Amino acid sequence: MPRPALRLFLAAVPVLLAFPVSAQENVLHTATRATVVRPAPPAGSAPGGLLGQIAKGTQVEVLARERDWVRIRLEGWVREGDLIIADSSVRPLSGADIRNNPVGARGKLVRWEIEAVSLQTADPLRSGLVAGEHYILALGPGAEKTLVYMAVPPSLLAAARSLAPMSPITVTARVRNGRSEPAGVPILDLQSLTRR
Repeated sequence: MPRPALRLFLAAVPVLLAFPVSAQENVLHTATRATVVRPAPPAGSAPGGLLGQIAKGTQVEVLARERDWVRIRLEGWVREGDLIIADSSVRPLSGADIRNNPVGARGKLVRWEIEAVSLQTADPLRSGLVAGEHYILALGPGAEKTLVYMAVPPSLLAAARSLAPMSPITVTARVRNGRSEPAGVPILDLQSLTRR
C-alpha cells in the first residue's frame, strides 16, 4: 500500500500532465468534423463519459493540452428554460421544513416542483416583499399544495408573465424568509424556472 506522500504524488500526476496553452496559442480552432466532447481524456482503452457533440465547423477555444487531447471552451446559446442552476448546495427541504425552522432555512437553495397560480405585484402590506416587487403566487412544493411566494428577478419576468394559471413548473430558488408575517407564507428568490 502506498505511503500518504506517495498517494498525494500519484493523485497529482494527471494534473501535471495537462499543460495550459500559452497566450500566443489562445486562438479559436474549428472542428473539422462532428466531434464528441468528453469530461476528460480517456484512461487507457476506456472511452470515458460523454458530455455532448459539436458539429463540423464549430469554433472552440483551446484551454489546455494532454497527450493528444485538448480541453476546450465553447461559447454558444441555449434556451434559458432548458437550464437549471448547478449548485451543490441545493437542499431537499419541504415547505413544512422551511416554515418549522425559518431562521435555519434562510439562504438555502431548493429545487421544487410547484404550480404557478398567478403573477402578482407586492403591495406595502405584503411583509417580506418590497412594494411593487413581482412574485409568483404558487402552490407546493410537490404534493404539499401550500402557498409559497416566489420573488421574480427582472431577468425571469418575461418567463413568469408567459405562464398560464396553474402551470406546473420546476424552480430553483433561495429561501429569503421561511415564514413571512402575518400569514406565515415562505418567500423564496427565484433563480431559475422550467416548465414541466
